[in-house]
Amino acid sequence: MTCLLANINNRDWEEITIGAGPEPDKRYLYVGDIGDNDARYPYKIIYRFVEPELNGDKLTISEFETFVIQLSDGVRDTEAMMMDPLSNDFFILSKREDSIRLYQLPYPWPVGDTLNAELKSTLPFFNVVAADISADGSEVLLKNYDQIYYWKRSDHEPIPELLQKEATILNYNPEPQGESIAWKLNGNGFSTLSETVKDFKGKLLYYKRR
Repeated sequence: MTCLLANINNRDWEEITIGAGPEPDKRYLYVGDIGDNDARYPYKIIYRFVEPELNGDKLTISEFETFVIQLSDGVRDTEAMMMDPLSNDFFILSKREDSIRLYQLPYPWPVGDTLNAELKSTLPFFNVVAADISADGSEVLLKNYDQIYYWKRSDHEPIPELLQKEATILNYNPEPQGESIAWKLNGNGFSTLSETVKDFKGKLLYYKRR
């Protein structure tokens, strides 16, 4: 199925995540126009809308909010973002530094203002392209092109503190241009997805919890 955001151009869409929003009884999708290979865009853009019912082959979404994000320490390429279901805080991770940077946006977000994503820490990873937090908030995944990193959270441990701890490296078969990762809602495993590259057709792969 194809979902379109009405009258919106795709500058460099890189990530999508699910989380809380203005109405507590609904789930929202966050679409991140956050890519910037040449580090030339001063702002990131995130679109938020109620999770739609997927019926038919094509859906145009006309009701959504637009948020403009500025990183606190300058212009950087980013491809990964995630929302903490315990605090509803939002995190964006840079990609190309030899030690990537973690930025935090506290919840809730004021509408109409440019939001400042505060630099919280640097992490000893490179080329991080995707991230996700489990629906119960207890487990975190980061992914680059070659490896998947995993953390188990204790209680309401802050995400910046958790990611400073040593990660567990999970079994993973690297894919060409594999830039997506997501937990199953029931926590029984996670999926990865690659782009279609040359003669390789992108596939949705599922890694079941042992």
